[in-house]
Amino acid sequence: MPVIQGGPGRGRYLVSCTDSGKLSHFVAEARADPGLRLLDMLGPPAAPHTAIYDMAHDTAASLQQRFAAGGDLKIEPDRPLSLFDGHWSGQ
Repeated sequence: MPVIQGGPGRGRYLVSCTDSGKLSHFVAEARADPGLRLLDMLGPPAAPHTAIYDMAHDTAASLQQRFAAGGDLKIEPDRPLSLFDGHWSGQ
């Protein structure tokens, strides 16, 4: 997983966990932080696996360090998907 670079500005980030209870706990705690704006949840309604947030790049970098210490939650930039991820040879 690439290291998130802090800095000025904001971006969209995916926070994910295979344990939906731990993700739900993070989402509940994050509601108290006005700098974290929940945009969407992915997965079954009773067991989401990914939360999409708008947050400052510095916040995302701090969360990545915090999550690395715990090992359960992961954070990464929300990047647009592309068909075949640029590996299509046309054959």
